[in-house]
Amino acid sequence: MSEETLETLLQRARSKSHQRDPITAVALYRQALTTDPDSADAMEGLAMVFFQAGDWPSAVEQFIRLTQLQPYEARHHVNLGAVYNRTGQHKQATIVLRKAIQRDRNCADAYYNLGIAQRKLNQPSLAISAYKEAIRIDPMRAETYQNLANVYLEIHNHQLAILNFNKALEIRPDFPKARLGLSRAEDALAQSKAIRDPLGRLVSTANLDSKWELVIPSEDVEIPPLDRQRVQVQSQELQRLTEDYRDFTKTQLEPRLHNLQRAVAESGGGMALAGAITEFEEVFELWQQRGRDVRQRATEFGDALAH
Repeated sequence: MSEETLETLLQRARSKSHQRDPITAVALYRQALTTDPDSADAMEGLAMVFFQAGDWPSAVEQFIRLTQLQPYEARHHVNLGAVYNRTGQHKQATIVLRKAIQRDRNCADAYYNLGIAQRKLNQPSLAISAYKEAIRIDPMRAETYQNLANVYLEIHNHQLAILNFNKALEIRPDFPKARLGLSRAEDALAQSKAIRDPLGRLVSTANLDSKWELVIPSEDVEIPPLDRQRVQVQSQELQRLTEDYRDFTKTQLEPRLHNLQRAVAESGGGMALAGAITEFEEVFELWQQRGRDVRQRATEFGDALAH
């Protein structure tokens, strides 16, 4: 068959796909592949039909063929990673999505899908880093802010969760998942404040009647005892952050440093070294932030002891 006939088959297949007729679309794409077994357009169209129909094994098969046929096309790796995420193969998804990033460092979809995989692998710090990169590249995608907010909510950083849910709603006001998430984050923040501030709030001076007088204790007045509940809550939070910081250093930072050293020694450059550098820089930034969190909480704990 001629090239024109192949193009006609592709056009008919796309039309059937848009009409939500996957059976006919698949038949036409397969006919196109019979005409040209190496037609990337036919493979990609067939893979997309399988993806939309939820036929994950067939979609994986076609996307793998595409990554082999056009190994430097980032989108094929991104789509394969998205299918792996759908099937719960999140570790495999991170592998192919990092390949996508090596081929295109400004691919927001690659970082977005990587964030999904790392969140599912219980790697919130890495997921946050991936979502932030996706936002840097494409700052007007509401889903990215919503997903990032969910990660912050899961690690009990309620204020950043609220900030990102609100950003998602600024971009898309009719975003029900973001609105529901915002409500959950605000409720969680209120509960957290109730636990952290067991002493309650001070009375505003604007509400004091003129008959009230300021009482300054003399030297023989007994100082109130240390608020044990507040100190206990602060100490538990400091312990959690400290243990997390130590574990992150051991399980995340050190392996990336070793990978970087090995890449420098073995590759002498190229994509392997570039990938190792990127991974180390991402984790190093998160490691520094965790250190700052520990220092801040230690200062708050010291203030609680002093008061």
